[in-house]
Amino acid sequence: MESAPEKAKAECRMQTRVLNIPYGTKNPYQNMMYSACEPEFSLAAMKQLNFAEIAKPEFQTEHGILHIQWDDRLFPIKDGEDSANNALFQDAVSGLELYKSNGGRVIWTIHNRTAHSAREGNDGFHAARRKLAELVDMIHVHTPNARQHMIAQYDAEPNKICLIPHPSYLGVYESAEITLARLMQPRDQTHFLTFGAMRGNRELDRLHFAIRKLTNRGFDFHMSVVGRVFRPSRRLVRRLDAISNVTVIGERVEDEAIPSVFSQAHAYVLPSTQTFTSGTAMLAMTFGLPVVAPDIEPHRQTTPESCHDLLYPAQNPRGLIRMMMKVMEMSDSELAEKRRACFEFAQERAPERISRKLAEALTVLRNG
Repeated sequence: MESAPEKAKAECRMQTRVLNIPYGTKNPYQNMMYSACEPEFSLAAMKQLNFAEIAKPEFQTEHGILHIQWDDRLFPIKDGEDSANNALFQDAVSGLELYKSNGGRVIWTIHNRTAHSAREGNDGFHAARRKLAELVDMIHVHTPNARQHMIAQYDAEPNKICLIPHPSYLGVYESAEITLARLMQPRDQTHFLTFGAMRGNRELDRLHFAIRKLTNRGFDFHMSVVGRVFRPSRRLVRRLDAISNVTVIGERVEDEAIPSVFSQAHAYVLPSTQTFTSGTAMLAMTFGLPVVAPDIEPHRQTTPESCHDLLYPAQNPRGLIRMMMKVMEMSDSELAEKRRACFEFAQERAPERISRKLAEALTVLRNG
């Protein structure tokens, strides 16, 4: 019979180190995704990498799988720039090709439809993605909508694509027991929240229009806008902050304060019609907040079916107004039902459950 130390050594030999690049120190997503992957797979983290290094055989021996995350950050291709002339991207392609020839395997997670800093029609960005879709061994997407996008936009091979949902944040910022047992905040007035990085794709103009109209009509509610504000959104955020029913915290919130921020709200507002995968919506549902958002496939595929009546026609400028009114008119018991549905959804997509699905995919990749 194997002794404990011998068993540990055997498991270590069997373990595959998966190098994640880039690794986000302020975002728990990667740690959540890999939380139940051991002992078969371990997360190795690196922010930046000299792609010439990955061409060396000893690199592949150390890291059997390379996991590309946030490709738009890893390969910052400017508007109008040809990816064929981007030295960093070309070095990466050469390095990845040699890494694969040495036996390495590559998985790529699709987080966004476009780069945060690029316009929709950035040809260099699209060309780089098309090349990566051809080069990598597995493409990980969070929704059926993202799967179809990769096939239609980048000619990705369907059999390369692995669908694993975005995990909830249950147990990340506080124990799951505390989160699930927390009572709904008393409703002396309905409290709405929007949270996260305030960029142009957040479409805060839609939020400002709705909040201003509702405030002028005398509705009793409060709106919190919380998160770091980027330059394109600063003017709109200032206009929001000038409305009496709005509180703005225009900076990143520390992790320990996140449960308090979400527990004070009753519903989450996500006005973007460009959402691809919303981690902040999943964070909101983790704390029991139903999501008020445009009725687009990415939102339908990442919210409980019983909350789909809070999705409004995407192109209707007054849709958000009507839906916020609907939430305000809900009884406590109706809102509590939505809250329970969100908690159940968060449990179904708890990090350890989703992580086990990733471990299964990595096993197929490693043995494929």
